[in-house]
Amino acid sequence: MALRRSRRRGRTSPLPDNLLTKADYIAGQFGLSATDFERYRHLGLIVVSVEHDGDGEKGMSRVTCRLGNRVWTALVDAEGTVHHQETTFLRGKLARLNRAGD
Repeated sequence: MALRRSRRRGRTSPLPDNLLTKADYIAGQFGLSATDFERYRHLGLIVVSVEHDGDGEKGMSRVTCRLGNRVWTALVDAEGTVHHQETTFLRGKLARLNRAGD
């Protein structure tokens, strides 16, 4: 397990500059402080991805954060306003497949 963590550390990058949703807001969705959120990201326990122009809507981005079996997804506009968000809890095979994709 430790080998896997060390591989993940190399893939950690800061939140994109153009992502206006603040880390402390996202951390709150997982019940974490901003400090813990950043620490877990550096350990490779939290994975953040951003897709621009999600759902074909101009100026919108889809932000996805994964921590263990929890996946938080939000549709965010260019000003950083969250228009839609949801948290999904993965179970069984889905949770294992999600971890394998990291």
